[in-house]
Amino acid sequence: MKSYKHKLLRLDLGCGSNPKNGYIGIDNFYKSKNVIKKDVLSYLKKLPDDSVSEIFSRHFLEHLDYEYIKEMFFQINRVLTNGGLINIIVPHYSNPFFYSDPTHKTFWGIHSFSYICEETCLKRNVPKYVSIKGWSLIGIKVKFVPMKNIKLLGVRLPSLCLILNIIINLNTSLIEYYERYIASFFSIYEIEFLVRKK
Repeated sequence: MKSYKHKLLRLDLGCGSNPKNGYIGIDNFYKSKNVIKKDVLSYLKKLPDDSVSEIFSRHFLEHLDYEYIKEMFFQINRVLTNGGLINIIVPHYSNPFFYSDPTHKTFWGIHSFSYICEETCLKRNVPKYVSIKGWSLIGIKVKFVPMKNIKLLGVRLPSLCLILNIIINLNTSLIEYYERYIASFFSIYEIEFLVRKK
């Protein structure tokens, strides 16, 4: 096994054919110059402790069942160095397209990582029955996406989604309020979680 003592890895898990720039992509279905075709969990298990500085994943976790996710998170915890970052983007459960895809297995709301992390930046208290010691949810954003961009004389007009992306993400209290009282009427497209390992 190659030594990672001097250079920590940055991984894009379940990246498809196009990993994030500067990251090594891991995906079971694609292989290219920057993508390793391998099961994510199998790949993580072969890495040495403290060999990764950053984990990124976009629209991957919802395709996994809970037991796989739980084991994957414990492997991420093992390979991630202290101070390392985890950046996860998943569809919000209110997103109507979420239910259209029969490969989606797990649902995600803004408090999902509060159950997983030892500390959270959100106000609502949740049970800590799956917390990973040392993980801290340090940031969260929600994203709204318009069905169609409207143009007037060739100029794209600001949409309600663009305005919501700015206003609702001003602080976590607004995000929590929006999910609890408004998301069932005007859905959130996706959630971005930022976690730091202490």
